Amino acid sequence: MPSLAQFAADAYLNEMGITSPLFPNESCPQGDCTKLAGNPLPTLNDDGTDVGKVAAFMQLLGAPPLPALDRRTWSGALAFASVGCTSCHTPSLKTGPSAIRACDRQTFLPFSDFLLHDMGSLGDGILQGAAGAREMRTAPLWGMRGTTRYIHDARATTLRDAVLAHDGQAAPARRRFLRLRPASQQALLDFVGAL
Repeated sequence: MPSLAQFAADAYLNEMGITSPLFPNESCPQGDCTKLAGNPLPTLNDDGTDVGKVAAFMQLLGAPPLPALDRRTWSGALAFASVGCTSCHTPSLKTGPSAIRACDRQTFLPFSDFLLHDMGSLGDGILQGAAGAREMRTAPLWGMRGTTRYIHDARATTLRDAVLAHDGQAAPARRRFLRLRPASQQALLDFVGAL
């Protein structure tokens, strides 16, 4: 989604069935528009006010702070960079100009470039907008310390499984990860798990 407002409006429509000016048309259940015949409110369900509030809330959420890293996790950060993870999982980015001071030219640590990449067999087969079946947006790694399932569809139960599932453009980084000594592999996994 190109904006938080569109993201919120899309979620309102597709997750809750609430229409808004950005998405004024109901989604037909299982593609069957006859099921909309009983819709109690066929006009707009939200005039954009609620969608706008949710978008503003998301815009002003603080980024998860980087935890204090010990010697082992710092060595994992070096391994993370050395195998090429940072080519997609970019450690830091800077916001552009914003009228909102808290969002104006701020450096943040998402560990993502937020771009689409061909992920080969890791792709989920979903066509969405310009994204092909093998393409996925680089998931941010911030907040990983609070996660127990990995990859966008939770198919990986360990960080190691998530790394080993990387394919396509990420396959070279996966191969370099596998060439690391076991202690360095674990340090890398500890680093990602601490984010």
